[in-house]
Amino acid sequence: MSLVSIIDAYLNNGADKLLEGANLSIEENERICLVGRNGTGKSTLLSLIQGKRELDSGRIIIQSGLKIATLCQDPPSYEHGTAYSLAASGVPVVGESLSKFSLSEAPHEQLELSAFIESHDGWVKDAVVRKILNRIGLAPELELKSLSGGNRRKVALAAALASEPQLLLLDEPTNHLDIESIAWFEQELKNFNGTLVFVTHDRFFANNCATRIVELDRGKLYSYPGSFKRYIELRDERLRKEELANAEFDKILAQEEAWIRRGVKARLARNEGRVKDLEERRKIRASRRDRMGNVIMEANSAQRSGNLVFEIKDLNISFGEKSVIKDFCATVMRGDRIGITGPNAAGKTTLIKALLGQIKPTSGKVRTGVNVEIQYFDQYHEGLDLEKSVADNVADGHTEVCINGKNKHVISYLANFLFSGRRARSPVKVLSGGEKNRLLLARLFAKSSNVLIMDEPTNDLDLETLDLLEDLVSTYNGTVIIISHDRAFIDKVATETWVFDGKGHIESVIGGWSDVLAYYERISKNVECQTKDNSQKDIKNSEQPSRTGTEKTDNSKKKKGLTFTQKHELKELPDKVEKLEADIALLDEQLSDPALFADGPEKSIEVTNKRNKAQEELDKLYARWEELELINGE
Repeated sequence: MSLVSIIDAYLNNGADKLLEGANLSIEENERICLVGRNGTGKSTLLSLIQGKRELDSGRIIIQSGLKIATLCQDPPSYEHGTAYSLAASGVPVVGESLSKFSLSEAPHEQLELSAFIESHDGWVKDAVVRKILNRIGLAPELELKSLSGGNRRKVALAAALASEPQLLLLDEPTNHLDIESIAWFEQELKNFNGTLVFVTHDRFFANNCATRIVELDRGKLYSYPGSFKRYIELRDERLRKEELANAEFDKILAQEEAWIRRGVKARLARNEGRVKDLEERRKIRASRRDRMGNVIMEANSAQRSGNLVFEIKDLNISFGEKSVIKDFCATVMRGDRIGITGPNAAGKTTLIKALLGQIKPTSGKVRTGVNVEIQYFDQYHEGLDLEKSVADNVADGHTEVCINGKNKHVISYLANFLFSGRRARSPVKVLSGGEKNRLLLARLFAKSSNVLIMDEPTNDLDLETLDLLEDLVSTYNGTVIIISHDRAFIDKVATETWVFDGKGHIESVIGGWSDVLAYYERISKNVECQTKDNSQKDIKNSEQPSRTGTEKTDNSKKKKGLTFTQKHELKELPDKVEKLEADIALLDEQLSDPALFADGPEKSIEVTNKRNKAQEELDKLYARWEELELINGE
């Protein structure tokens, strides 16, 4: 018998039809990933399984005595209690007593609680809770109010696991977790001895954990066995067939409508059946629910920046005694797409703020190139005015926005981001998290830029919008720097990834997330080989007389460095580069002016030649800069 059976389920939420003849069976030891567009009713479906909501019609049959535990999308914030008291609260029968016992300081109360726990074999459960917390890596006595959001989420999962459920329901379990925590979550769920149903937009997570994908689409549930990648293939095939069937249906309907308009033959008795068929077709067409449209994204491009976008030199940032970034050096060139990842609170947003000039480094410097126009996506939505309407937040009170030289009405522009006219006129404070992120994207792309800096842009976006954002970022005609814990997103868009270790150090790896994994795997193997080689050398050296210091002296002589003249040259290079890039930007501006071509081609040819010569000189300066930096680093 299935653990849960959903049969011919119907549920409306106001005017929205969330379920419309939906069917689903959940079997033992499955790991089901539930996907669908934002607002389709995925969280509502989990609530129905928990018994927190009821269907308008249809049935949900739950196996008798089935133990269900849940992890909500946004666990409540806890002001009191410890990691242990929350984790223990999930234990059946004795959970509340274990929690109270851990917090109680009254001997009489402790004695009563201890007796109850003892009589119900509760100390065995106590050991289970402590074992789970140990696996999480959190001390039992840690106060909940001192924990980060990610660690609170871990403790909430510990409480769910401690209840020893047969069915575990998880709503966006990876939201706001760093990659290390997500990897831990994946392993815990793979080891879970029960059935999982989870909602997620994290494609790596879904691919690693799910044995089946279930899609909620226009009120119906579609099941796809296998991996997330396989689901995409099967879903696209289903939608293609649906589109062909709808096109054929609409073609026949149009023919029948043309026939009925001719009128005379339709009145004949023998054609009454055909008329009834037409009426039935009209009903079917009226009830058809077309798929929700996709977001349409177009970035408003500014004039091209110089080759050098950012030069980061010996950057150190500390807050009190805590060093967040240590001795970081990097160069960001035009066209780079930098992914930034690492543990929560490691300093990723701090680095972004240093690039934006919002915070001052403790030491070192950040130099911004010429003609750089930055637009910033802030994960905390601090740039949004909650009292103003969606439209006013985008157009600053105007009725139109200008996108790449074309004026567009702000309501029409916002429709591209799936905001209805009514929603576009609503205050921002009533929007959901996903809607606020879409608004931020709409605002970001309405302003001209040649550098995009984005802090967690993928949070709360559905899969279709994520795909479109990936495509836009990948083809953006400028430079992109993105903080993200979405491994699939980083893998697709990044040409280079900066990995924070949480101790102030940042490692730069060419490529995306897969390249980061391969890089650290190589390092791990090299360390093993080096350890083995050193052990062999130690044995060999112990059998031979020790060497003299001559070789060390010779090695020291081999060390190179910059001469006095080269040091002076290197010092002057940034200013020369900056001047040349400014000259090129001015020449580009002249070439974009139609007036230049009004009096024949001579003037434009002269400016073009100047621009080409300046570019050649700039390329030589960059090559020399790299050469001197290489010598300086030896």
